[in-house]
Amino acid sequence: MIFINTRPTSRSLLLTQAMQDKGMTVLEMPLLELAPIDISEREQQYQQQFCQQQDRYQALVVVSPTAARMGLAACPKGFIPNCAVIAVGHATADILRAEGWQVQCPEEYSNEGMIKMSALNSLGAGDHILVWRGRGGRRVLVNFLQDNEVEVHAIAWYQRQCPIDAPTKFEQLQQQLTTLVSNQRPIALVSSGEAFTNWRLLFAESEDEKGNGLQLADFNYLTFGKRLTETLEELRLNCIRIDNLDVEEVWRGIEQTVTKP
Repeated sequence: MIFINTRPTSRSLLLTQAMQDKGMTVLEMPLLELAPIDISEREQQYQQQFCQQQDRYQALVVVSPTAARMGLAACPKGFIPNCAVIAVGHATADILRAEGWQVQCPEEYSNEGMIKMSALNSLGAGDHILVWRGRGGRRVLVNFLQDNEVEVHAIAWYQRQCPIDAPTKFEQLQQQLTTLVSNQRPIALVSSGEAFTNWRLLFAESEDEKGNGLQLADFNYLTFGKRLTETLEELRLNCIRIDNLDVEEVWRGIEQTVTKP
């Protein structure tokens, strides 16, 4: 069985090793890479207020391990916030907890999961939250809070972009898939709408150049979250929704894909 790990290189190793240990042939095809960016003067001010004015924010939302590492690096050594700290997933939470922080996680690792948390949906006019994220991330959550008259300050520590070598790696992937013998469709993990957009563009560019090759519908997909799953279903692509990117959940999705009629 062939599994295509499309996670950024910095986040792919654990999952690749775990799937190999389960007997799968794993091909890596990163669809995103994370590049640090300089934060603005206003964002620097948000970070200073977070560290120096303990009653300034009612909550901090941290959306990824990368955001956690970069945000922590900008805090004074030994700093512990008084406000609620919400991490989107366990990997993010573990980084913060290692510094002695008290951290909450939503049951579902998504915007919708965070919106259900009382630490966020109970906020209203006069409340402030700080978000550590990548550029443009978590707009659904931000819009929800702003609709509730919460003042949202966000710091973008990095940006997501398609790797420069993605076309070359995609060509290599197609060559590998044509030589591997399997009686089942390859299973591709897609972790975000941005990653899926890059995946589709790679197929479109390959078709323009060669006029043949594999098609989007030649794969089964594991899709992270409700909105991404709905997008693939609208395109009539075979997909199984997963609720987080932990090894156990990805494996559950793979098993469900195999048994799906």
